[in-house]
Amino acid sequence: MGARAGLARRHPPIRRRQALMAAGKRHVAFREASIDLTVLAANVARFRELTDGAPLLVDVGADAWGHGLEVVVPALTELGAQAFVVARLDEAERVRALASETLVVTTQHSADEDFRRAAALGVAPRVHSLGEYERAADGGVTGVVLAEEDGDGLPGLAPAELDDALADAAQRGIAAVVDSAFPVVGAELFGVSEDSADLAPDFRPVLRLWAPIAATKRVGADEGVSYGYTYRTRTQTTLALVTLGYADGLTRAGGNRVDASVDGARHTIAGRVAMDAFMLDLGDVDAPALGTEATVLGDARRGEPTAHQHAQALGTHSAEITTRLSSRPRRHPAGEER
Repeated sequence: MGARAGLARRHPPIRRRQALMAAGKRHVAFREASIDLTVLAANVARFRELTDGAPLLVDVGADAWGHGLEVVVPALTELGAQAFVVARLDEAERVRALASETLVVTTQHSADEDFRRAAALGVAPRVHSLGEYERAADGGVTGVVLAEEDGDGLPGLAPAELDDALADAAQRGIAAVVDSAFPVVGAELFGVSEDSADLAPDFRPVLRLWAPIAATKRVGADEGVSYGYTYRTRTQTTLALVTLGYADGLTRAGGNRVDASVDGARHTIAGRVAMDAFMLDLGDVDAPALGTEATVLGDARRGEPTAHQHAQALGTHSAEITTRLSSRPRRHPAGEER
């Protein structure tokens, strides 16, 4: 009894926070990934326009390209998605819990996978060999996607094997489709890409990653900033500490190379990115109010740095920028109470 009472005394903020949550109060934002479902719907409409109404088969791997399955999958279901594609069965379980009726396809399986778990989930595996198809069929799946051998060095079924698999599937009552007849849209639907091309104006970024300014400090010229002092101030300036770091998925290589925006002005991250925070040199201005939002990834139409711009600065592609994000930034629909 004494230990329990002592614990309560030592941690009164926990009780106050629980009371505030019970009363429907907002908690203070710490690190946030706002997902704009209106933009996502516009991107879906643009996709349909560009593809003359092709079926909406969406790759939502890597937690929906870093955007959060729990936010994205229900929205895409309402927008008429006919299938979701993920790599592994653990991802398929999450998708199935969010979309009970929509087709779910997995693309990666263990070498000895017996596919009974996939069958229980109602998942259609994408199989890459005749032996894998036979294990899936024997495991009780009701649908499969057959990967074709196309000379690109990736495993797939040869034409004769495809014919055998299709004939066997028809005999067993398994719905089978060849992957060339199963065109999937992926990162582009979220305004990011697996190549270096900028997707604007066809698809706008859906995600806005931001965190509040937690502290500010006025310093003079030649002041070292962050670990190792890889950045030094040029003149008297205001420094701001932003609560987002490499544990949230920012790359440490972004220091002195990528931007964040505050009150419509962009500033390059000053010095090294730490585990939980980074610094901005705001210039010779009055310190912004604590809690002011610093946007790390957003939409260029709002004057915010984009994942594509970060990717250009870091020599990669924008999908890598968003899929790096950890689970710490809370994904939520834009405008939702936090």
